[in-house]
Amino acid sequence: MVTPIGTAEIRVLVITAADLLSRERPTWTITEGGRMVLARDLTEGEYPQHEALLTALPVIDRDLTRGEYALRLRKVAEELATPAGEPVPACVGRVAAILRTARADWLAIQGARR
Repeated sequence: MVTPIGTAEIRVLVITAADLLSRERPTWTITEGGRMVLARDLTEGEYPQHEALLTALPVIDRDLTRGEYALRLRKVAEELATPAGEPVPACVGRVAAILRTARADWLAIQGARR
């Protein structure tokens, strides 16, 4: 595992996904499998980025175009930028929990190496 990351990095990945989907074949349908491939491609399957991005990307439970899904992702990106002191959306809380756990694991590994 590389150094810990935060929700800002996941937000950048969500925005990148939205940009890709709205630019490349926006009228085509995206499936749940497509969501999973997108997350893997953007993170190269690296933990915890992959798990956190999959958590941030809304599950696709009905027919959506890539452009429609990109709009959903832009809303998620806004939620990931929730200022301190404001209520945290549930999805953001789950992403943050994944990242906190990964950071704790990373710190434990660093301590064990000393």
